[in-house]
Amino acid sequence: MNEKRECKVIQDLLPNYIENLTSKETNNFIQEHLNECDECKKVLENMKKDLEVNTVKRDGREVKYIKKYNNRLKILRNILLIIVIVFILVIGRKMIILTSLSNKANNTLDKMNYYTKTETYSEGEMSILESYNKDGITYATMNMYSEEGSKKLTFYKSSEEIIALVDNGSTKSIINMGDIVINPISFTGNNLFENLFMAITTSVDKINLNGKECYLIREDNTEKFVDIKTGLAIKMIDNSNNRTVDYKYEFGIVNDSDVEKPDTTGYQNATSNDI
Repeated sequence: MNEKRECKVIQDLLPNYIENLTSKETNNFIQEHLNECDECKKVLENMKKDLEVNTVKRDGREVKYIKKYNNRLKILRNILLIIVIVFILVIGRKMIILTSLSNKANNTLDKMNYYTKTETYSEGEMSILESYNKDGITYATMNMYSEEGSKKLTFYKSSEEIIALVDNGSTKSIINMGDIVINPISFTGNNLFENLFMAITTSVDKINLNGKECYLIREDNTEKFVDIKTGLAIKMIDNSNNRTVDYKYEFGIVNDSDVEKPDTTGYQNATSNDI
């Protein structure tokens, strides 16, 4: 009876014994019993066989899991790689286009003789700005039309003086106005980082506008059309504010007579509030 009880105790300890979780004294006790008990020794052998089988199965499952995990990781890595490549190609293409347009526009802006015309339309209002620029002299007129009436602003700038005139139909005023610069418009950035930001935040598509090849730059609700040859703005449509702006440029056509100082006869001194 005592032997059966001892066998029961030993068999309860065998799992820990196999895993080397028992103490040295317990190990000695178990080993002494196994040397004398064939039944417990057989139980130990069966436990070891079962453990080996379970270990093989577990290892097989782990290997399959690792392979499956590695395959998924490889697929994910390839997908990310494809996304990065596509992103680089798309952004790179837009960067090349925007940089090219920027360089063309900068070369154009260096010219000293040019005519510009800007027509703006916005919900019942229209303004037409025309400017003549030659050798540092600017002569510009802006005609503004609305339901309230019309108004004309004349601006003249040379190295010696600045003159601003307002004619609203009933009064003619000479107003104080600071220096303004009327340059051809470019919708591209001034440097690499600005063009990179634009490449990321906008879409750029090649289209044909009224028979002229251009690039359409879409940004939020605004559509900007840029001349491929000059890099300058052709048109802008601001859908948020229901506003359309058309741009026109001509180079090398401005004569001295186009930039003559305006006649101020009949104009009275006023303030900028008269605009």
